[in-house]
Amino acid sequence: MRNLDLSILEKIPEPNLKVILEIEPLAPLSMVSELPGSFYKSLKSPSKKMICGLFENVLGWHIDIADRKLIQKDLIKVRQKGIKNEEKKKGIKTSIETLQSGSTYIPLLYEYFDVGLPVIPTTISYNDLWSRSFARTDTARHAAGSMFMDASLVEKWTKIKKSVASDDKRSSPQKTKLLDNLFKRYIGSFPMYYTTPTSREYFSYSGSIKIGLSIDNLLREQLSKALRSSNMAYLGCSEGWINLKIYEL
Repeated sequence: MRNLDLSILEKIPEPNLKVILEIEPLAPLSMVSELPGSFYKSLKSPSKKMICGLFENVLGWHIDIADRKLIQKDLIKVRQKGIKNEEKKKGIKTSIETLQSGSTYIPLLYEYFDVGLPVIPTTISYNDLWSRSFARTDTARHAAGSMFMDASLVEKWTKIKKSVASDDKRSSPQKTKLLDNLFKRYIGSFPMYYTTPTSREYFSYSGSIKIGLSIDNLLREQLSKALRSSNMAYLGCSEGWINLKIYEL
């Protein structure tokens, strides 16, 4: 695994370079807000947090939540360095931690650019079914939702379910609890996730989305270098492939 260059986080953000971010959709996009509910309604243009995730993916910053929390703590210390006013220190800490609200994703480059109004081409919207992943490892409902299990368990699990269902000595809640406990015993024979069809909104674009940005020059340089090497990015979901261009005004 290559070492990630996170040195930009050590410098104070200076988002004063005016550029255009041009997003060319190569497939329909579905950019869902952080708390979608039962219906995954898409935005027509990406939010700042989505663009932040896009930039970090382009740079190869595929960092898990635990490590992001550690980086965030160091980031707060860097921003507070040399500041004696405790209220100002507290304000910096609150400001950075607030960026996590609404999702588990902790953006690291959020302060390094500002987003202007987007120019959106003509769109066509439609709803389609999307496979959403679930994990219910505390209950046998996980087994019921899973399409697969270890082949050696198929016959045994079928017998277990029939035996529990035909037990007249136990009430329905007792049967459920028994089946949950038996599932936990064999949990290693089931997938970590199961999927369920979910209605999701998609947009098909007639052209590119153009967004004005005020961006830190170092971030712009790093993004341009990464895009010259590989311009394979996605937005909204893993099927939302896009081509990116960043150019100065």
